[in-house]
Amino acid sequence: MRRKILLTPGPPAGKGYGDDRTGTAMNAEERKKHILRCAKKLFSRHGFYETQISDIITEADIARGTVYQYFKHKEDIFTTLLEEFYTAWERLIASASENVDLDAVSPEAYLRTRIRTTLLFFAGDNEMCNIVLRMGVGIHKSFDAVIKRFEKKIAGVIIDDLVIGQKYKTVRADIDRELFANIIVGALFRVSYYYFVQHKSHKDSRDIDAITDRIVGFISPGLFAK
Repeated sequence: MRRKILLTPGPPAGKGYGDDRTGTAMNAEERKKHILRCAKKLFSRHGFYETQISDIITEADIARGTVYQYFKHKEDIFTTLLEEFYTAWERLIASASENVDLDAVSPEAYLRTRIRTTLLFFAGDNEMCNIVLRMGVGIHKSFDAVIKRFEKKIAGVIIDDLVIGQKYKTVRADIDRELFANIIVGALFRVSYYYFVQHKSHKDSRDIDAITDRIVGFISPGLFAK
């Protein structure tokens, strides 16, 4: 039976809003990031349902009302973590693609860069990797929508790459682009979960290079034109 999420309202207006108890001077943006870091740690360790607002307040060492200055409820914190993670990935991918000369780089090298960049991104934050790839799906339809949007965005980037490859006649003209994109997304997600969450290993860049080479080796024969 699926558990129902009960939105936890913030305190009444004018009550409970306090400052940090840590004595550390933080501006509004720093305090928000601090709350998110603490929440991420707890969500990854204990899960969404088992983590309460009170746990986040204790971990962040802030006054109870402070959290409600930034977030409406626990679900808002969780959604913000997902959205910020995905936005960071989009910026990284866009930055990595800015100066690529498609006439000078081989299709295998381009694919390798895409895959390696995403694996490094997941490896760099195993807490969010755990949240996104293991516990985020199926909690609530609003979270599912955010995660599915991320999956669609990754698949969309890959599809765009395949279209360009077909234009340059480096990618087979007969492939099902949507199917192939989802195969790559599935491989990235599963490999990231296996290495960076289940085993918490292979985070060294040399390990990720080796993993990337194996993935590209599996994919290339069915993808690129001869």
